[in-house]
Amino acid sequence: MSIKGLPPPDKAAVFLNVPFDSAYQPLFIALIATLSSLGRKPRSVLEIPEHGQGRLARIIGRLESCQVSIHDLSRVGQPVRFNMPFELGLAYAIRKYSVVTPPYVLVLLEKVPHRLGRTLSDMAGHDPGIHGGKPLGVISCVLDSLGTGLSDPAPETVYGMWRALMQAARRLMQAEGRNDVFSRTLFKRLTAASTELAVRAGLIAM
Repeated sequence: MSIKGLPPPDKAAVFLNVPFDSAYQPLFIALIATLSSLGRKPRSVLEIPEHGQGRLARIIGRLESCQVSIHDLSRVGQPVRFNMPFELGLAYAIRKYSVVTPPYVLVLLEKVPHRLGRTLSDMAGHDPGIHGGKPLGVISCVLDSLGTGLSDPAPETVYGMWRALMQAARRLMQAEGRNDVFSRTLFKRLTAASTELAVRAGLIAM
């Protein structure tokens, strides 16, 4: 059982604590594609409709329901963005006080090597995956962190999935008259499309 008497988290579910801005969209889609290729389930606060409970309560609830969370701490320019390190702190507390087996897993991502030691020195000793701001970098980092090492897909295979998913995202945004993918509907449709791509590639079974 997990903290507060909640049901055990979904071992395949991965919470995405990342920036929701247009420049991050290719990396966001790379995360979805990579997790799907590993048989994981991308999860986000985007999935949960607002019914007066507030964004923070939704984030905590989603974190508690996942076995893994990915935290991209690469947004350190102006204006300063505190959401990602704050949500990392919540996830760290959940990991510390949770009694689930296997234990909660944190995956840290950054764009620039050695910068996390300056921007978030409390995380010293936790080496982030460095993606360089590139989709292929994100793919490689996540495969390294969450892959089993036995039958993981090759990064170039997942990159092909990412390209197809980017095309799907453009069509979906156009169909729904949106400028980005950061909505409940589009997130759900993209995760479904990504799972289908992974099945077609023979990476996972339905």
